[in-house]
Order: sequence, then C-alpha cells, then structure tokens
Amino acid sequence: MNYYVDIHANLLPGLPAVAGGTLTEAEAVQRASDLRDSNVKQAVAAPFLDPELHSPEEFLRLRDEKLAALTDCAPPMRLVAGAVLPFRFCVEHPRSLRKFVLGDSEYLLIDLPPERATEEFCEEITRLRIVSGLCPIAADIDRFYSVWSPEDWISLRQTGMLLQISVNGLLNTEYRKLSLYLLANQYAHFVATGSRDITEPLHFSEAMRIIQRSLPAQLYRRIKNNAGMLLSNAEPASFM
Repeated sequence: MNYYVDIHANLLPGLPAVAGGTLTEAEAVQRASDLRDSNVKQAVAAPFLDPELHSPEEFLRLRDEKLAALTDCAPPMRLVAGAVLPFRFCVEHPRSLRKFVLGDSEYLLIDLPPERATEEFCEEITRLRIVSGLCPIAADIDRFYSVWSPEDWISLRQTGMLLQISVNGLLNTEYRKLSLYLLANQYAHFVATGSRDITEPLHFSEAMRIIQRSLPAQLYRRIKNNAGMLLSNAEPASFM
C-alpha cells in the first residue's frame, strides 16, 4: 500500500486558501476524509495569511484553534500546522517567519507574485533565505505556468528556493508536460493537493500514479519520499 505525505493542504474552515475561497466546516471534514481515502498519512494544514484580513497573531490563533477542532476528525491521518505566506510579507518581515514553518521543520511555503524572475527578484529570494534562516518553498507553482517560463523556474532554483506543484499541475493535461519536466530534472521537488477547488475530487493518488507511470521508478520514489523528508527536517541539500 502506498502512503503519502501532503505538505500543502487546504483543510481549515473559514481561513483562505492561497488561490482564494474558504471551506465550510462540513467541507473541511469532507476534505480530511478525501485525503484519508487518497492514502495520505500526514498532511500539513496550510491556510493563506492575508494581511488585509488577519494580523499574524490572529491568523495563528485561528489556525491553531481550527486545526485542533479538525484533528478529531482526521485519524489515522496526522495533521500538522503550516501556512502559506505572501512573498512581500516575507521580504518585509524576514526575522518573524519561524512561527509559520511547516510542522517542526525549517521550511516555509511562500506564495510568489505573478512576475518574471528578474535578477533583482532572485536577489530578494536569496536575501530572504539568508536573513530568515529558513528554506522557502514556492507554493502551487502551476498557477503561474502562463507567466513564468521554464528558465524562470530554473533561476528560482539557483536561489536555493524549492518548488511545489499542486495536483492540478499533473491532472491538467495542458500543464502535465512542464510539471513532469520540472520533476524529472529535480527543479521541482514536491507534489501536494494545494488549493484544489472543493468542487473537484482531490485525486492525489492519481497525480502520483501519473508520476509513477511517466518517470523512472527511482525518481518516483524520491519525489514520493521528499515530503516526508521535509517534515523530518532534512537538509535542503537532500532535495537538490
């Protein structure tokens, strides 16, 4: 039996997802059930911090309250806390980000702005990584496939940023070729459910089977295991 770890799950009711929208309490319980049915053994509940809606302190309080309430519905799947932060917020508060990391790791999910990877932009990412002492992960990069070129993603990797693709990037046939290229060449490292619309089945297992059918077995196993390694706080070099 294959079991998976989801490092970016839209699970908590009343808090926004990175792509917008919020779940009701009933939808959150159903989403947790869907993750279990997809053989997910551990998931990071990672709502989006919108500074216009919540202060960081209020966001963390609400996140932790909602996570505790949902945990009773999750067994045997284990839920851990996380967040997705706006890039500009991270740049402006680099020394205040540790409380938003994924579980007990040194990794942080970031929502990139829809702009090209200029030299100045890449320098900001490098400074953020150095000053914060954390390793940034670009969340749901397939949302920007129409904006960013493959060369842009490669430039991001050279800054030390890791890349996460949502299941949409594999299930959508228009996006699949680029997603597989990035995963095959280890420019992208993680697959997660991300902000998949609540009206759409999660199909996390199906997305992983696409990787299994399309890439060498050794590489599939590495991609599958990357998420668990991240939550075990493996060194960034482990994913290079």
